[in-house]
Amino acid sequence: MDDGRKCDLYWPKEGTETYGIVQVRLLQEVVMATYTLRTFHVKNLKIKKKHGNERTVYQYHYTNWPDHGVPEHPLPVLSFIRKSAAANPPAGGPIIVHCSAGVGRTGTYIVLDAMMQQIKHRNCINVYGFLKHIRQQRNFLVQTEEQYIFIHDALMEFLDAGDTEVPSTHLLRYLQTLQTGGEPKLNGTDNGLIPSTIDKHSHWPLLERQFRMVTQFKAKDFNVVSALKPCNKPKNRSLNQIPLEAHRVHILPRTPGAEGSDYINATFLTGFSRLREFIITQHPIWDTVPDFWQMIWDHNVQTIVMLSSVIDEKEFPQFWPDKEDEADYGSFKVKLIEESRLMLNCENGSIGGGCPSGTGFITKRDLMLQSTQDDYELCCRLVHCADWPERQPLAQVFDLIKIVQDWCTSDTVTSSGVLGPVVVVDKFGGTEAATFAILTTLYKQLNFEDCVDVYMYAKLYHLRRPGIWRSQDDYLFLYRALEALVSSSSTVQYTNAQTPQSGSGTNVNTLTSTSSATHLMGSNTPPPLTSSSTPNEALAQSYATLPRVSSRNSHQQTQHNHFGTRGPINVDQQQQTHY
Repeated sequence: MDDGRKCDLYWPKEGTETYGIVQVRLLQEVVMATYTLRTFHVKNLKIKKKHGNERTVYQYHYTNWPDHGVPEHPLPVLSFIRKSAAANPPAGGPIIVHCSAGVGRTGTYIVLDAMMQQIKHRNCINVYGFLKHIRQQRNFLVQTEEQYIFIHDALMEFLDAGDTEVPSTHLLRYLQTLQTGGEPKLNGTDNGLIPSTIDKHSHWPLLERQFRMVTQFKAKDFNVVSALKPCNKPKNRSLNQIPLEAHRVHILPRTPGAEGSDYINATFLTGFSRLREFIITQHPIWDTVPDFWQMIWDHNVQTIVMLSSVIDEKEFPQFWPDKEDEADYGSFKVKLIEESRLMLNCENGSIGGGCPSGTGFITKRDLMLQSTQDDYELCCRLVHCADWPERQPLAQVFDLIKIVQDWCTSDTVTSSGVLGPVVVVDKFGGTEAATFAILTTLYKQLNFEDCVDVYMYAKLYHLRRPGIWRSQDDYLFLYRALEALVSSSSTVQYTNAQTPQSGSGTNVNTLTSTSSATHLMGSNTPPPLTSSSTPNEALAQSYATLPRVSSRNSHQQTQHNHFGTRGPINVDQQQQTHY
């Protein structure tokens, strides 16, 4: 361990490593936006028996949870907890959970897992009592007041939405349930198919209720400070589609020191594989064309998807150079290398001929961005499909997505170094661009996990760019497109690595709670709270009364847990930057 790292790497980056009498081989590593799933083959070299000396270990490594802090939103954490806990078979032994010190994030995870199980089996929760109980076993579990509040926020989200992850085989039934309504249930879901809710007497259809929960966040002026500055307002086509301060894309100022020179109306969106997998933005106006290409250059963008249909020299101008021209933007130049028009193949989403009339066309433009200061070059492909997805038959909505994904995973792109985000352009940086990004994300999830979570991604996208889902129809379209995809037997091939299934062997999963945690519900109740307390003040009062053991006992307990020789030791809730 060196001074620049908080924790040492205890697993092999590749191949096989031997740690004492234990041999560990990395079988697979799948990196996703908020966590990484690693599969190890672990073997005890001292045991000579053919059976019992080796096992498969799954490591769920959450990478978007800051030390002493909380994640940006509970939904990805709840999904992570469900997946990691479900991966451990009944006979798999205890699950190892850790972060850096094994108290703050670890305790938050364990409490959430236990409370989710208690809701499922007992229709009640007792966060204070359970945390008080486990703090007698390990000091300082749930390390900060912020983490304690996050637990309650996460459980409220769990109670409101339920389990919204839908297996592909049940997607049609789930969609029908959303549209026709149904009797909501408190204790989770009906085989994972019907969204749960604490409001048993709600008269709203389930789809409308789900859409309201997705779009309930309303941005305040302080959330959009840069977008509303007088110097930046003219750069926005519509004030209904502007970036939030926390998620806006910054560009290198072309005029250093000039106010607003780092602003562009563009927002980062999460994908399945990366936190900043997409940038959605408006069609540039004349004055922002240099800013657009500066964004492409700064963020190493190799793919642009353009969905706006009107090319008008006044309102929606052409923002790329013609074949014989070259656009100079100071530190780099942009030139068009090749342009071709292709027809979508209606059978498999490839490009070529042979499709009946009415099938969509795409225009492919390959551009080169060249530095004016050195030999660096950036290849960028602009894929233009006008009026997507309106003009596409429902069964062919994913054809464009497949073409773009094939390009993004091609040798031309992957061999060029760091893969930049995919930039998606529509008229206002709104619904069409967000629909492309979310359907791409759900397409990847469907291939990897054989299930989709429309609610989670739709809500996360709205929280980053409010207004992208204009109506319930926009939200319903996502389900309908996915159902059409699944219904076509030749559309999706589930050939990628699958997530572990419980009951498949003896596994030890990191970053999950111990198997006995859900049977140790505390019976204590929080102290009475003053009637004038706000929700967060009330939780702060509750958190302040939790037990803390003496520092001497704490040191002894920590030493035993970290360096004891009995039982498997595995650790991991770090951010990737710690290694």
